[in-house]
Amino acid sequence: MKKNYLLGMALITSLSFYSCDKEVVYVQDGNGVESVADGAQIITLQVENGGDGLATRAGRPLFSAEAKQTIENVKLWICDGTGNVKYVKEISAWNTDDVSTVYTTGGHGRQTTIELTDADKLAAGTYKIYAVGYSNSSAYTLTDVTKVAKEGTFNENMVLPCSTAGEEIFAGQMELTVKQGKGFKKPVVLNRQVAGAFAYVKDIPFMEGAKYLKLVASAQNQSLILGSFNSVDLTGNGSGNDANVKYVVNGTNGKSGSETYVISTIDLNKWFTAIKDEDGDNLIDAGENWKNPHRPSGSPAAGTYPTFQKGSAFGGEFVIPFAHVDGKQTLTLQLTNAGGKVLRSWKVNLGSTDEQLKQTITCWNSGSTDWSTSLSGESANTYSLVRNHLYGIGTRMNDDPGKGTDPDPDPEPTDPDQPESLNNKQELVLKVNDNWEVIHGMELD
Repeated sequence: MKKNYLLGMALITSLSFYSCDKEVVYVQDGNGVESVADGAQIITLQVENGGDGLATRAGRPLFSAEAKQTIENVKLWICDGTGNVKYVKEISAWNTDDVSTVYTTGGHGRQTTIELTDADKLAAGTYKIYAVGYSNSSAYTLTDVTKVAKEGTFNENMVLPCSTAGEEIFAGQMELTVKQGKGFKKPVVLNRQVAGAFAYVKDIPFMEGAKYLKLVASAQNQSLILGSFNSVDLTGNGSGNDANVKYVVNGTNGKSGSETYVISTIDLNKWFTAIKDEDGDNLIDAGENWKNPHRPSGSPAAGTYPTFQKGSAFGGEFVIPFAHVDGKQTLTLQLTNAGGKVLRSWKVNLGSTDEQLKQTITCWNSGSTDWSTSLSGESANTYSLVRNHLYGIGTRMNDDPGKGTDPDPDPEPTDPDQPESLNNKQELVLKVNDNWEVIHGMELD
């Protein structure tokens, strides 16, 4: 699978200082090695997996484990060793051809080249390059990003309050040393900073008054921390085989209280014309009673909207990562009526062999404002939702598994994407996915 993180494979960069012999520096730009003009200092910023415009609000909706993104803005800044900002670049309308160009080497996405000239050139010394990719009208309070200015000072570990459960955002950094008369090339990778969770289910039990399927969590953070980045070019979308995979909870400002917090809500009336069981099998009737709520009216072009198996229902959201709560089930799927009364519920567990169960989780310590907290004790029932990992009920690797050829595909046992049956299930297996760094398969209990 192609990676779903924002790849600034950039900031493959070449900042060079030349003696009188006019040294020529070479930069790998994603299409091969090319020469750079004498004395040039160049940053090639590459954003991988450019997305396909399925967004309906600030940030894209989560419809699957597909590796993609739909950000509109990238901001880059360079700081010296004491935190003084020496260079700032803001890029808007990122996905337009006059701002960035398509590249296909090593993945797919868009790239642009930034040249540091005249007063912007860096002197010899040690620097850090930071970059953040975000959406227009973002749900995050981005003051700490937008206020970064040249000649100002910068302290990493930004705190970004969020007005929703979470929204996709990318960030990363690169450390570099510039030597007099020497150029360099080194990548910086911008990875997704949030987790994701979804439920893709079928065979939904019929219960009188049933209206919603809710994926609820034991905790919820309301702010995201940009820091402790995993600025690594990870291999495979959610394979989990990369040695550089990390397990980080970069959320803070948790909600107080003992109630559960709803991550996503599936309104069954949007997926079925009526909540009924006329054939007496104790399941909500599918067939002609089913509809795809994400299919536009009329005759939409194939491949321009998400498709789902007949009889299924889907709900998913990006989530600000949170640590597990001792003694509390982390995720639960609930079937409720309109008033919120729980008619049926399923525990959502990590599989017994999931790699996360072996890990010590790195967490943000809001008290000391650093990354000094380590969390152990992950279990199948009580587990953390960590950065750039996707936790899914059922298998759904693509927004449009049928590529638009069948807008309402009938279920086939050989299909790679499969909703999880809720019929006679006590546990749900949760699957976590990255490029997502890791795709976790969750189990229903």
